[in-house]
Amino acid sequence: MADGHKILVVDDDELMRTIVGEAIGDCYHVIGVGSGEACLEAAGAERPDLVLLDVEMPGMDGYETCRRLKNDFELAVIPVIFISAHDQIEARLRGYEAGADDYIVKPIDLRELQAKVAGLLGRISEKAQLKEMASYASRTAMTAMSSMSEVGSLLQILQAFNSCTDYQVLAQTTLRGLADYGLEGAVQVRTPDGPLTLASRGEASPLESSVIGHMTGMDRIVQYRNRLSITYPRVSMLVSNMPTEDAERCGRLRDHLAVLIESAEVRANTLIAEAQTYRRNERVAAAVQRITAALGEIDQEQRHTRVATGMAIQDLTTRLERAYVSLALTETQEEYIAAICSEGIAKVLEAQMAESSQQDRMTAIVRELENMLTL
Repeated sequence: MADGHKILVVDDDELMRTIVGEAIGDCYHVIGVGSGEACLEAAGAERPDLVLLDVEMPGMDGYETCRRLKNDFELAVIPVIFISAHDQIEARLRGYEAGADDYIVKPIDLRELQAKVAGLLGRISEKAQLKEMASYASRTAMTAMSSMSEVGSLLQILQAFNSCTDYQVLAQTTLRGLADYGLEGAVQVRTPDGPLTLASRGEASPLESSVIGHMTGMDRIVQYRNRLSITYPRVSMLVSNMPTEDAERCGRLRDHLAVLIESAEVRANTLIAEAQTYRRNERVAAAVQRITAALGEIDQEQRHTRVATGMAIQDLTTRLERAYVSLALTETQEEYIAAICSEGIAKVLEAQMAESSQQDRMTAIVRELENMLTL
């Protein structure tokens, strides 16, 4: 049965066309014409896989017909086998100069004809396969290089996220990552103070802000035609020009952008946590400052109290000594009163000694808190 290859047989002798057609007709689709002009016309219309071309024909001979085929950009790839009654080297050379791929001498050996047709078509198929393999390898290499470039751009943006110190810079950096892929869209960062929305072409329009704001209730990743939305609790992105004409690249970019927004989400949460920590530290520092001031005041008051107590004891002792003289007490009475006073003063001094130890500990705490405030 015919395998689908078209063979154009060109010969002004109808009998020769019939012989050739019967020899290869079971294997291929054979088309027969009787002149060089008809050959060019049939080649343009049928696009055969091979031309079997007689050399000697009235009007345009085989050499000229072959040259015209090879000078036509669209027909030049069609291989040509000359069929000629001339076996001289000059005739063969003229055939090769005209662009033919092989040469068969009349009278035709049908087995040679079949073998040469099959061999030439086989080599053409092998070349086509090699060309397709080379093309596939080239496409694979280009895809790999493009993917590496895309991953490189993603890594650069992820690294840049570490330097984002506020939500404005975070949104701008995210849009820069989008632009690195040749894409446009909008990004919204939902901060504790309200949403911040930026677009590739400047400030986001009210419609863009509204659309991206409503994305919080959607699935994580949604694509409709060339629009793509990626939503996380803190960060959302709306892309307006996904390359849907290139499904493979579109899929890669969707994956890269998902990583991009997830990383932006992590950085946004980090900024929120840092802000909360900073505010908490400020409150702690203010509380420590107030406590330090209060303890300092208590420390000074207690020291003043100790001094005043000492002075009061000293004054009491002096007055008692004067009272002994004015009251004309007996020696026994003086010793009794002195013993009572001494015992009381001793207890007061003992209490002051214990308080002094606690006072020194409080003073150390105050100084430690003061040192903390200066860090």
